[in-house]
Amino acid sequence: MRKEEKSGQRKWDGDAFEPHPFIWDELENENPGKICNNSLAKYEHNKGFLLQFLNQVFQITPGERNITPIYDFIPAIKSYELDLILLTYLLKSQPITLKGEMINEKQIVGGETFFRGPHRLNTAPIVEKFGEDEQLFLSTGRKLGGEAKDLGDAAVYFRVFPRVPVTLILWKKDDEFPAQVSVNFDVTISGHLPMDCIWAMINVLSKWIVMISL
Repeated sequence: MRKEEKSGQRKWDGDAFEPHPFIWDELENENPGKICNNSLAKYEHNKGFLLQFLNQVFQITPGERNITPIYDFIPAIKSYELDLILLTYLLKSQPITLKGEMINEKQIVGGETFFRGPHRLNTAPIVEKFGEDEQLFLSTGRKLGGEAKDLGDAAVYFRVFPRVPVTLILWKKDDEFPAQVSVNFDVTISGHLPMDCIWAMINVLSKWIVMISL
């Protein structure tokens, strides 16, 4: 069933569906202290979980089965993919220290097979928007809480979730090659999100960075 608009802060796009009830059931039955230890989210009895995603904080209330943005400076869009990755991160993340070793999606165990065809990481919107303008790429990345890195022609490091950093590396178009964007993760990424949610996370990140540049 398609959702209807619930608040003035965000609207529902045509692909927004309810997360499967079993995800909410699992979250409601888990110990909040364990979830906070694993995910680095915060928990308040009357508010539920408070989870950082990029430069936003979402209030996630299992009892009401509701997800609400706390701030109003994010792109005004709500999607099934966003709900899915927020809930999955809370449930699946582990208390693993970041290693500082970067890998691409094909280096994730099983990634060589998974991240191809329809599951290829969707960086095309980023390439189309920023492929010839690295300064706009960097300034827009900072708006989402990103930090410039000395990689490629331009790169931005995002702490997408508290335990999940993502680095977008832009290679500008030149006379020989088209522009491209590569994605790097900390080697611990598979301890926090399954591959389908990693794919969905990059879909959301791509949409947000393009929308916030407009």
